[in-house]
Amino acid sequence: MKTLKLTIAVLAFLFVGVTANAATKKITKTDVVNIYIDAIANGKTQGLDNVLDNDMQFNTKRGENITTIDKNTFLDFLTKNGTGGAPLNTSTTVIQDDENTQKIKVDFKYDGFVRSDVLTLSRTTGWVITNVTSTTK
Repeated sequence: MKTLKLTIAVLAFLFVGVTANAATKKITKTDVVNIYIDAIANGKTQGLDNVLDNDMQFNTKRGENITTIDKNTFLDFLTKNGTGGAPLNTSTTVIQDDENTQKIKVDFKYDGFVRSDVLTLSRTTGWVITNVTSTTK
């Protein structure tokens, strides 16, 4: 009986350890960028909220005008309006990459124009997007 109790206790301990380890899987910079691209290119916004910093700013440049919105406004817009259609293709270019920050340019090529988003990622408790600057050419 004592052996059975000990076996059950060890199994319970292992189960809790494995579950806790799976729940704390770190999201990489690549994961963050792919979640963003999937949201913009395909309208799949699931998980996007988790990779955007609470103080994130989204800036849109149109000529000399710059419009800035916060995380909640950005998410509301994507949820209600979508992204306007899937791009023909998408490419990424790393602009800066160090231990705690990364800047990456994502080009969404549509028929007749290119939307370029420069993402700033920062590592706090995990990797998150802190700023996006979007231009259209």
